[in-house]
Amino acid sequence: MKGLLGLTVLLALPAASPSSPPAAACPGRPASELFGLDYDAFDTSGAPCAWRSLLDRGCVDAAVATLQAYRKADAGRMTSQQRDELSFHVGQALAMSGREREAIPHFESAVSRDSAAEWSAYVAANLGFVRKDRKQVEDALAAYEKVAGQTSMRLGFIRGFLRCPDRPYMEAASCGM
Repeated sequence: MKGLLGLTVLLALPAASPSSPPAAACPGRPASELFGLDYDAFDTSGAPCAWRSLLDRGCVDAAVATLQAYRKADAGRMTSQQRDELSFHVGQALAMSGREREAIPHFESAVSRDSAAEWSAYVAANLGFVRKDRKQVEDALAAYEKVAGQTSMRLGFIRGFLRCPDRPYMEAASCGM
């Protein structure tokens, strides 16, 4: 996902609600036409079968399967950063739909030895929130402020996690705005 625009787009997606579509309304398998797209095209695709579109419709499992299938099909062409982002997107999709415990291993794998300090701190904040570990979120905020400064939009998300620790992921993220 690219910078501020990508974060804004992701936050604009509604969390899956208890009235998510019936399984029959969601595709049973990822659309193979997405495989082979370069990462940015895949990540930002607005096609009905794209992961963001699926998540927007409440098809969380289909969105997650699409992300994971793309990674498997195109891993050789992806950078370490792109693979980290895919893991983060899976974790975020699960957290946004209220499946925070399931999100943990995906957030854990969203940081690699090649990750920038800013990215590592942001992922740590998300991971701390889904773990309900306030100290981890506080430490991640301090680390993020040190490397990103005070102008990053992500600071609002991290502060939201601290202001509204008992709210669902998407609500908490917007508490800092």
